[in-house]
Amino acid sequence: MRASEREECRAFALRWTLDAEGAARAVRNQMTACCATLVKRAAVDADDATKMATLGACEREVRAKMESSKGESDAETMGLEVFAAIVSEFAPGTASELGTTWERHEGCRASAEKHFLKPFFAHGCEAARRCVETGRVSDGSDRGACAAALRLMNAVLSWDFNRDVSYGFRGRAFPSSESAANAFVKLTPGMEWRDVLLNPGALDWLFDLHAGAESAVLAGGGVEAKRVAAASRKTLSALCTLSGCVFPPRDADDSLRQGHFVRCARAIAKYLLPAATSVRAALEGHGEDALIDGCRSMSALALVHDANDFASLSLGPELNERTALDLLGELTLECLNQDALSVQCEGTVTDDCLKMLLEAWASLVNKGMSAPGGVETAVPSAVLEGAANISHAYVVAGLKAAREGAHEEDDGHEEEGQAGAAALDARLELAAQVLRAHPTTTLPTLQHVLVEKRNSLPACMASGQDPSELLEELWWLTRLAAHVLADDGDGETPIPPDSLAAASAATAPGAPNCVVELARALIDFGCLALDANARGALSPRLLETVVWALARWADTYLIPEDSGGSLHAAVYAAAGGVRRGADIANKLAENGGGMFSERNGGVEALDALVQIGVKALSDWPGETSLQKTIGFVLFPVLTRRKTLLKHLVNMPSWDALRQACAGAHHERGVVAFPPEVHRGLSECVGRVAASVIDPAQCEAYVNALITPPGEVIAAVSVDREGLHHPEGEARACAALEALRGVVRSTNGKSQPAVFNFFVAAVDHLLNLQTLAKDLGRVMKLLLRLTEEFVEANSPYLNAQQVDWVCRYCLRVVETYAKSGRGAVKSEAGALLSQEAVKEAYKEVRALLRMLTHMSSGNLHDAIIESAPPDQAAALAEQIDIARVVFAGLNAVIPLITDELLKFPKLCRQYFELLAYMLEAYPKKVAQLAPDLFGTLMSTLEFGLKHADETVSKESMTALGALATFQCNSAKTQTIGLGAHMAPNAEGVSILAHLMRLLFHRLVYEEAVFNLVDEAADALLPIILHERPAFQNLASAFISAVADEPRSVDLLQNAFVALTSANGLAEGVDRVNKRRFRRNLADFLTVARGVLRTR
Repeated sequence: MRASEREECRAFALRWTLDAEGAARAVRNQMTACCATLVKRAAVDADDATKMATLGACEREVRAKMESSKGESDAETMGLEVFAAIVSEFAPGTASELGTTWERHEGCRASAEKHFLKPFFAHGCEAARRCVETGRVSDGSDRGACAAALRLMNAVLSWDFNRDVSYGFRGRAFPSSESAANAFVKLTPGMEWRDVLLNPGALDWLFDLHAGAESAVLAGGGVEAKRVAAASRKTLSALCTLSGCVFPPRDADDSLRQGHFVRCARAIAKYLLPAATSVRAALEGHGEDALIDGCRSMSALALVHDANDFASLSLGPELNERTALDLLGELTLECLNQDALSVQCEGTVTDDCLKMLLEAWASLVNKGMSAPGGVETAVPSAVLEGAANISHAYVVAGLKAAREGAHEEDDGHEEEGQAGAAALDARLELAAQVLRAHPTTTLPTLQHVLVEKRNSLPACMASGQDPSELLEELWWLTRLAAHVLADDGDGETPIPPDSLAAASAATAPGAPNCVVELARALIDFGCLALDANARGALSPRLLETVVWALARWADTYLIPEDSGGSLHAAVYAAAGGVRRGADIANKLAENGGGMFSERNGGVEALDALVQIGVKALSDWPGETSLQKTIGFVLFPVLTRRKTLLKHLVNMPSWDALRQACAGAHHERGVVAFPPEVHRGLSECVGRVAASVIDPAQCEAYVNALITPPGEVIAAVSVDREGLHHPEGEARACAALEALRGVVRSTNGKSQPAVFNFFVAAVDHLLNLQTLAKDLGRVMKLLLRLTEEFVEANSPYLNAQQVDWVCRYCLRVVETYAKSGRGAVKSEAGALLSQEAVKEAYKEVRALLRMLTHMSSGNLHDAIIESAPPDQAAALAEQIDIARVVFAGLNAVIPLITDELLKFPKLCRQYFELLAYMLEAYPKKVAQLAPDLFGTLMSTLEFGLKHADETVSKESMTALGALATFQCNSAKTQTIGLGAHMAPNAEGVSILAHLMRLLFHRLVYEEAVFNLVDEAADALLPIILHERPAFQNLASAFISAVADEPRSVDLLQNAFVALTSANGLAEGVDRVNKRRFRRNLADFLTVARGVLRTR
């Protein structure tokens, strides 16, 4: 369409929207969106002055219609709706597809933010204020204009002011119908918005309107009152997230920020207080949105503003000088009083609101952490006392919910499995942050309740009463106590939470330490498992939680590496609290080295935890979940640090565990534990070998652990009938899992014994692999055992041992290939069961991991380092690791089908191996047979197009290695890839084909800027070697925009700069690669803006 035709369509759509008052609402909304799209399309090709003229014409048409109808039509309302739709249309995240480039979409966004976003907001404010001042809102004569004006304001406040377009157009835009506060994204419009958002009187009318609208709704107002109330709440929620430089610097003038905070908090308080009324209305179904929006706004305010603002700033005499902290506390307590923690309320409005309110409390109490530079901001005492009150109410409400849940058939968490348990832990973790705020008050309360309930359990069981409620209370209390005492620590060095460490350091010598006392209560509770008279009171589910809680506590507190607290001091000092961190360390040292150190009962506690674990394994048979918690949670924590290992090695309780692990394989009956538990226990027991000082004793220790499962392997490897019996298969799986555990625990001291065992057992293992060709579980475990053996032993091998490992792995691959397993043909894949495909995936992945470990470089280094210098090179050539790996690939690649490549882990493993082999051994790749090379290139093409970032990067690395080899071969006039470079059916080589594919992905697909470096390293050598193909590709891209001269110029210049800017030269050296990376990033910024359309 020509510009004049588009303008006529826009004018028609707007006139029809304004005139067709009797049309269906859905039709008018569609015409509104159409009008906004046409305005955006006109702006795409226009300069800023023309864009403003177009918007001015729209506004004049709306005003003309309003004047001609003398207020008898809804023209003003529809005009405001059109403007809100235009704002949404100019945001790239919500823009319609116009068939134009991203560059133009971005230009429209930047122009809107710079020129007319603020005028739109001011226009909405003016329209809404006019409706309020004339009284048309109260009597409903505004025909929805006020609500529409508020929606326009919400659309503007939902704008993504944080949008980063410097590298790949990243950023988020929120739908115009929602507030940015929904996701707690801070609204940062900048200081130029200060006059319309913060100046005194600028938005006072809005807060008054909001209060009036909420009152009208509570009084039974109609649809229009609810619409205005909802829209004003959304605006208020957005204003609660206001942050950044829109506020003046606090050291200069903080009155604007504080005034804004008070106005927002006062507005929330006016419609949510008293909390009992608002919560009850939400539960009755006619106040849910108001309560949720209010709680969300409170959480946003807590995220943005200071704790002191909540505690000290009065909300005014009309609210009896109460503070925002009073509002937050009253709302939280009311939600708890309304059973927000009960299973029946899960997912309801009170549950959601309680989460948001606890997030607000967590934000406030965590604001006392030291800032960089050692500047500390103390949390006001009123906030800490309020948190203590909330903590007490939370414990009371949680116990009540636990008692009620005891009589439910299912409490929701078992039915949901791990997801349900994770959700519960997330809620308790949030509550724990509040309970830690005032530990000297909350921890003794928690300890007292735990001890009281624990002491009641044996008496309850002895009297014959139903213990269900008590067990549920203890289960919940134990889990909460663990969360309060320690953080998850996943991936980090566990240290005590700052508030608990500070409370312990502040405890006077000889005085009760609240943290230690709660931990002692937890350990004492676990010791019920050691009491024969009280043991029966512990249900498996409760004991599992106790074990989990003890493991979480022990990981943080039990005999830490830094017995004097130096680690905590160092971490705290790095965060800025240098003085306070030093004080904590010094005081902990004065008190004997900290909580449960070697000198303060740590060794005794360690022994107690081992005994609890052993007793749980022996006296609760068949409880798989409990056994897994012990094998994969408790004992791994106890064997993770050297300070613990040196005490475990001489403990009778640990020796009892070692004997139990060995004895489990001696029985021919049902295996004592599930197979995977054998792996976890054997790994933990094997780790302790690192603390056995005498080499002979260490060897005996390992042999005692590894011999029993080895005997099982020797027996089943010559008994085909017994192996195929369910009992024999179970024993074989248990033995293999136990061997995997021992292998995983391999260290410098235990490695000789482990390696010697495999040398002696190699024939048994290979025989078992042959017999188990139709037993998927056994085959999978055998292959995993082999790859883990290679991985664990490779750092410790000498040249002779490397040679043995290569020969062993080659026999494993050959035996597997002969078995016919894993041969999932693509044409038959659809006919195979899902289970069969999954088995093939696990086995092929294990083989790939084994080959990856062999090619990682450790084995090659072992040859070089263990041989005399004059013989190292010859020995490395003789022990040809690459030959073994390629022989393995030759057997494995035919097994890798499209069905298997759908599994992400296998896909990544294959392409990681492929990238390494093409980079390290390109000559051997060039010597591959044509069919195998073709298969390899097909998988490489698959990887280049893959959505997974890791797979894409590894594929590009592999392509770059192959292209560099060919480029360098051409310079030296050697054969390179030889016949593999023959033209395909399209007349281009394999490298040119892959170059075209990669360019198309980089230009047209999403989320590619994270791949620029790897893509540049792959493309540079191809461009240097395939000049004609690159020129043809550039011509094809330019011809795609031949009808737009400006785009043609941009693309031509971009292609020229790609191969010449930043001093780019001929060659694939490191400096040239860095230059080309910058060139490619600049090229894509231009090319994607020109070629991609929406």
